[in-house]
Amino acid sequence: MEQKISFDIPYIRLCFRSEILADTGMPAAKTAALRGGMGEMLLRQNCVMDRKCEDCQFSKACVVRHTFYSYMEKKPAYVTGPESVGYLIECTDNRTKFRRGSCFVFDLVLFGESIVFFNIYLQAFCQLGMTGLGREKARFHIKEVRNTQGELVVKENEVDMSRYRVGKISDYIRDRRKELLGGDGEWWLTFTTPLCMKYQQEYMSCFYSEALVKGAARRVQMLDFYMGTEAAVPELPHYPDIVGQTAAWETVKRYSATKDMHMTLWGIVGAVSFRDMPEECLDYLIAGELTHIGRNTSFGFGKYTISREGKEHRGHE
Repeated sequence: MEQKISFDIPYIRLCFRSEILADTGMPAAKTAALRGGMGEMLLRQNCVMDRKCEDCQFSKACVVRHTFYSYMEKKPAYVTGPESVGYLIECTDNRTKFRRGSCFVFDLVLFGESIVFFNIYLQAFCQLGMTGLGREKARFHIKEVRNTQGELVVKENEVDMSRYRVGKISDYIRDRRKELLGGDGEWWLTFTTPLCMKYQQEYMSCFYSEALVKGAARRVQMLDFYMGTEAAVPELPHYPDIVGQTAAWETVKRYSATKDMHMTLWGIVGAVSFRDMPEECLDYLIAGELTHIGRNTSFGFGKYTISREGKEHRGHE
């Protein structure tokens, strides 16, 4: 029997602060390159069957299967392919040129059982820094890693797991509700990375409140499944009324090493404002700040923030 969606999902946000080792270039959108590079390093360090996954007798114990692909025993019916739901990589640095000694920062967010594999991810990123990121093989050294509260977990070569503090999405929702309900005026969702999502069987070229709320609820549902709970997305009686929005197409080019081909991912960025925010919708949308929504979230897609008033956005309506 399916249970209700639960927000008691463990997570931790880890901020990686790195030093660039030589003058170099990187793509503007770095998340896809970081994910691809991490996956390649995980395979190099852990695969014992020459990457022949279909014939592997060790698939149940495979480290790559549990870290890069976030294996789930059961999935929601709408999940038809491999979904990397256990982690997110975020990078807001859009620079394409770096000087030696400059700082390079990205975040790794881990959910559920992926949390226990922190040192596997850390080793992969350390190796990626030595091998090089992107077409120009940009080399970097990880100087430190900080936890959700900003405390040092890694300093140079020392790891302090006593500061590896795991929280829950329910805690994040509680704290954000206090911040948001303390304000007034319109509610705003601002997408800082492309949103790729279908609504009524068509890819969205503008924002729809029902699609956004359901998309956020489904992300939580997938994490519940990942945790072993077959949760059901409830039917909600009301969705927030949209009063204004701006949406524009944005593309991200990436190279897939597994398919040996260049690919173009796309979605919409922009902002949408709501007159009201039904109580039953708010928790899902707050959770979506952490989990991202839509397709290609493992490449950094579907990241947004919620705010009140939104005076800075009104000129874009």
